[in-house]
Amino acid sequence: MFSILFQMKCAKLAVLCAFLACTTALFLIAAVHAGEAESIRKAVAAVEPRLVRIDTIGGREKVGDEFASEGACTGLLLDGEGFVVTSAFHFLHEPSSILLRFADGSKKVARKICTDRNRMLTLLKVDGLTPAFAAPVVDSLIKTKPAISVGSRCIAVGVALSEEEPNIALGIVSGKDRIWGKAIQTDASVGPNNYGGPLIDVDGKLLGLLVPLSMTSNAIAAGADMYDAGVGMAIPFEDIVDLLPKMKAGGDLESGTTGIGFKENRIFIGEAVIDAIQPDSPAAKAGLEKNDRILGINDTALTSALDVTKILRSCYADETLNIRFRRGNEERETTLKTAKRAKNESEPRP
Repeated sequence: MFSILFQMKCAKLAVLCAFLACTTALFLIAAVHAGEAESIRKAVAAVEPRLVRIDTIGGREKVGDEFASEGACTGLLLDGEGFVVTSAFHFLHEPSSILLRFADGSKKVARKICTDRNRMLTLLKVDGLTPAFAAPVVDSLIKTKPAISVGSRCIAVGVALSEEEPNIALGIVSGKDRIWGKAIQTDASVGPNNYGGPLIDVDGKLLGLLVPLSMTSNAIAAGADMYDAGVGMAIPFEDIVDLLPKMKAGGDLESGTTGIGFKENRIFIGEAVIDAIQPDSPAAKAGLEKNDRILGINDTALTSALDVTKILRSCYADETLNIRFRRGNEERETTLKTAKRAKNESEPRP
């Protein structure tokens, strides 16, 4: 009898212990989620003063066979000079007016300074900003350069859906050097609601600017069809900083082309041996020939077709490239000046 009572007490104690363990686990899980939510709020708050809501007025109803993008989009204020960087996607229809709403509620008319047709960025400018916006975000990036590591948490931020608060999407950095080396890839939901907004880490540091990009086309709208498919792209903010002097100077930046071709089915695994040279192209004028092996471009040593393609696809028109190559047993050098890539010219398929 005593044994039976003892066993019953042990069973009750086990149930109580299990209940307490489950309760503790649930409490810890709730605490973790609460802590994560607070971290996310702080991260977004760090960039919120820089977020700009952009409304476009007028312009074409259709671009080619597609209806132009309508509604608000997002931009990022760079400094007290009034420069705002955003995605080129929302300017396909060439709006007649651009209205910006800043974090303090003030509104100003902007003008377009430059469109980068390689990385699909647009630079806008407004005049007469208040001193509250004086600190350049570029300086902040240089002082606290974030590490971009695959698998780390990230947040895609936009202000297109509401004037009251940002819309956010959580994810991870799922790849680096995507789209021929030009982009960070994330599985956070990226689309028209946050194009032009920042991709940040959990500390609120800027990783990149959200844009649609495609491996197979250089059209501004290419890549928008991947909306909400778990494949979002962002131009690294460090690259944007490097491009700013050119963009601020005005005039659109066009993608460059060289006329160098590799075997399409060998780009990702083949060596840097030229398979074809387009007639009258920059490569032809520079004296390059089929079967030349590229050894380096500028100061970068190269061995694979993929590495060469990444550099060439990231180039702009009118860039000068110093190319080292081997023809037979002889190592040579030549200088090549890139030409403007034709509109909607296809990229090699992966």
